[in-house]
Amino acid sequence: MIKVKKIKGKHYLFDMYGCDYHDLDDAAELKKLLEGAAHAAKMEILHSHFHKFEPHGVTGVLVLSTSHISVHTWPEYGYAAFDVFSCSNESQTYLAVEHVVKNLAHSRKKIHDVDRGYAELKTITIPIYKDNTKQTVTVHRKLAEIKSPFQEIQVLDLETFGKTMLIDGITQVSVSDTHIYDEAITKELRSQDKEILILGGGDGFVAAKVLEKNPNARITIAELDLEVIYCARTYFDQNKLFGNPNVMVSVGDAMQYLRMAKDRCMKFDGIIIDLTDEPVGSGKALTRLSAFYDELMRLAVPLIKEDGWMSSQAGVPKAKAPLITTYDVLMPLFKKHLQNVTEKKEFIPSFLEENVFIYGSAKG
Repeated sequence: MIKVKKIKGKHYLFDMYGCDYHDLDDAAELKKLLEGAAHAAKMEILHSHFHKFEPHGVTGVLVLSTSHISVHTWPEYGYAAFDVFSCSNESQTYLAVEHVVKNLAHSRKKIHDVDRGYAELKTITIPIYKDNTKQTVTVHRKLAEIKSPFQEIQVLDLETFGKTMLIDGITQVSVSDTHIYDEAITKELRSQDKEILILGGGDGFVAAKVLEKNPNARITIAELDLEVIYCARTYFDQNKLFGNPNVMVSVGDAMQYLRMAKDRCMKFDGIIIDLTDEPVGSGKALTRLSAFYDELMRLAVPLIKEDGWMSSQAGVPKAKAPLITTYDVLMPLFKKHLQNVTEKKEFIPSFLEENVFIYGSAKG
């Protein structure tokens, strides 16, 4: 967790879905709603302007002595986007958000907050498993910190590596060196491959590399966490990728997707395992890791076409005892289920150590 000492303001961006058409198409009522929000948070209103579009839609803004509150509505979709920014007390700012949420009927909402203003440079520690140590990296900005139902996701602007996504404190992708990782994990891709399955990969970079190498490939991304995809689209400019008609996303557990694919007799030219990994100790954690990959391989390998292939990132090749790596668990399974099994090691600078990739082909 990164703690910032000097923040000049809190900026809330929130979307509301399933709203009533008439509520979102009434400029006067929306003005009252925002004025009520400002009063609830004890904000001083300087000016206001609301515009009613034809045939529907409203844009409105309150100019505050401490910043602004705005709304943009799409009544035909039941959707409204709100923006509350104030350089006053953070808890007061959130009272404005609460007022809108309580007084505008909706079926679903999504709220994000952003720290604004000057902040002292902070640092974060990244684990190095080969010798079980940590290295300190300077953080320029915290772009996002989201606790999903599955994990904690951070998007940070790091001094050395630029924009970087971490999950539960472990680096997943960095714009400065993702090309090294993506090239390695897609090494087996061939020009004739048409159907590619990526297990994980919600940041979109591996899928983008597949399309770069083979623009006609049809890709399925089976990603557990919708928030990872949100971060990819919001902070890593992946809207174009996820809007590509050749890219299909299945949000949910990878095992469930594999079982569904089996029931539908689906087959893939290549399967890429791009899942989050972390070395574990002995005991229950190791048992769970082994059981997970054993089941994954049992389900995934039959989905590979006779001349198809599988590749996987497997974390660090070696961790300091007593830690056991994903590589230690996955390599024997590749040898058991596949043929022509090879490996490749690449130093990923933002990981601060080597990452190993495993490849194998179907036994036919």
